[in-house]
Amino acid sequence: MVNKKSSLVIAAIVTISFFLSVAWVSCTKPLENYKYSCNNVVCNNNGYCDSAKCVCPVGYEGAHCEIGSVKKFFGAYGLKATIIGSDSVTWVNRDTTYDVLLRNTATPTTFFIDNFAGDPFYSSIVCTIDSTHNHNFYFDTTSRTNMVYDHYRIKGGFGYLVGDSIKATVFIRHLNATVNWQNDTMTLLMYRK
Repeated sequence: MVNKKSSLVIAAIVTISFFLSVAWVSCTKPLENYKYSCNNVVCNNNGYCDSAKCVCPVGYEGAHCEIGSVKKFFGAYGLKATIIGSDSVTWVNRDTTYDVLLRNTATPTTFFIDNFAGDPFYSSIVCTIDSTHNHNFYFDTTSRTNMVYDHYRIKGGFGYLVGDSIKATVFIRHLNATVNWQNDTMTLLMYRK
């Protein structure tokens, strides 16, 4: 009977020692892993730290999420529009050039294009940044700036911000010279002025 009690006591001591040693090892960090710590890492604009690096929300980038992704693209651009598809064969490969302005909106995930199609009344065209890639965007076709009150309508589009230029594809519907609705697909190349 004493033998059974002593072996139970020894088993209990060994089990407790084992759990305490596991807890001790798991709670202490080796010095070589310290470099992956988030101590003293500050992430701005609701970013968070993971493995000593900031993970930025959509619309921000940089080592500390301090840079607005589209902010660096604001300003004046020359724009070359080339029709690559149309209901009217005579319109294909037609080029148009004009100036546009990219400017900020109230959110870091959108921006405005002013003077679209070379018309100052076609301003505040809303573009929204893609939620998975900060340099891709799409044209917001649900806003009032869809130009539905006139002879020119943006039906949709997408693009990407790269270097000092912006490339996009946009789908439009407009009244042509014969007063018929025509659908065109255009590529846009915007370059810094």
